[in-house]
Amino acid sequence: MTVKQKRKGSQRVWVTRSGRRITEANAAKLAREFESSSTEIDARTMVFPRKVGRPSLGGKNGTSPQITFRLDTKSRRAAEKLAAREGVTVSALARKALLAKIARAK
Repeated sequence: MTVKQKRKGSQRVWVTRSGRRITEANAAKLAREFESSSTEIDARTMVFPRKVGRPSLGGKNGTSPQITFRLDTKSRRAAEKLAAREGVTVSALARKALLAKIARAK
């Protein structure tokens, strides 16, 4: 469950993706109910969220090197439209264009 934390006055409030609001009082109640239940957590069956994102380009493990650049709004919109037409992300479109330019320069 992904939640965003907000403040309502002095009380923290978490909002789930579905929009459900969980206050500190709700969280305390849920914790008490869980702790008083006979439910046991088996570490062998626990599921943790997978890391998202594309696989590393730098080898088996680790983070791929990154290049960041800025565009004017008009160019960004054009890139988004082109990427959507090609069914890829803007990052994939930029990566493909840069790799093509590098290949031509060899």
